[in-house]
Amino acid sequence: MKSGFKGEIVVRHEPCRICGSTEGLKIAELDFWDLQHSSFVQCTSCRLIQLDPMLSAQNTAAGCHAYYILDSLEISEHEQERNLVRNYRRGILFAQSIRRKGFRPETVLEFGPGSGYFAAGIQFIFPECRITVVDILDAVLSMNREVHGFEILKGSPEEGHFTVERKFDLVIARDILEHVTDIGKTIQNVFSLLNPNGLFHFLTPNGIEDLWGYYLNWHFHKRPAELLINHVNYLEGVGLLKALIDSGFAPVEYFTYGIRDTLKGKGWKVRKKLARPASIKRSAEEMIRLHDKDWSGPPFRKEMILDHWIFRTKNQWLINFYCNLKHFQIIHLDPRRNLGHEIHGLFLKK
Repeated sequence: MKSGFKGEIVVRHEPCRICGSTEGLKIAELDFWDLQHSSFVQCTSCRLIQLDPMLSAQNTAAGCHAYYILDSLEISEHEQERNLVRNYRRGILFAQSIRRKGFRPETVLEFGPGSGYFAAGIQFIFPECRITVVDILDAVLSMNREVHGFEILKGSPEEGHFTVERKFDLVIARDILEHVTDIGKTIQNVFSLLNPNGLFHFLTPNGIEDLWGYYLNWHFHKRPAELLINHVNYLEGVGLLKALIDSGFAPVEYFTYGIRDTLKGKGWKVRKKLARPASIKRSAEEMIRLHDKDWSGPPFRKEMILDHWIFRTKNQWLINFYCNLKHFQIIHLDPRRNLGHEIHGLFLKK
């Protein structure tokens, strides 16, 4: 069914951030806003797909800022509110699932917390747990401190000097691994931040499906595609599993879910309609200049977001049943097959 990527073998500008290989399969070229031109290259050794050359720290910060504004402006207030509630329910489900496995984290660190409602859902199940969040955006940190009362740290998970005085029982990186510039260093940092028998939970896109549109644009048109969100790593099931096990982690849960895009042909159909748009070198600076002062964050109070009879009951069994109805994933697939939209991981520090 899957044809996989095809292209030319190239000498990389920068070595692979996991295995150090200097050779790769060129998949596509792209423009990150108007900030940087690069290529997606798949390592011929460990299969990790990365930008080559990688985004600079300055370009990453500017592009993230611009995309954060763009994403917020394009989503209606009603949909923003629904997303916050969804994340809260997912946090509750996740916390219930690890409690059934015998885990009761007292200290939690989340990289890239977004709205913070996923961690708030965890705190609903474990009211005494202490939550710290890490992000590179001041607006995200301020919101998490003011809305949820979380401790905040500015930084990114791949920073070589990123250290915290204490260790954690649970480290979360949902939709983060695809953003970090050094995935190998990130995995090492997460391992060092965990207590013995601590848990690492992540979500990251299935690299084959998520990159398919960029690949097809290059395959058909040989022109750069437009990249606005800083997804700089794309992971395959086999390579990601090996990297985690080699770093000292043991899998507790590891699966992919969400096959809608697979059925539509992402990852295997060679069709022009599935190709990503060509780059127009959209200006990140102009986005920030025009809209940064106009956007002050979602106009929602936490008590308004959670003003639903099911949450007001405080009945954990009933709330868990309700959350399962909303989010239960029927189909779980082996990530090594590279099918499904998202890779879900829960790994134990051995």
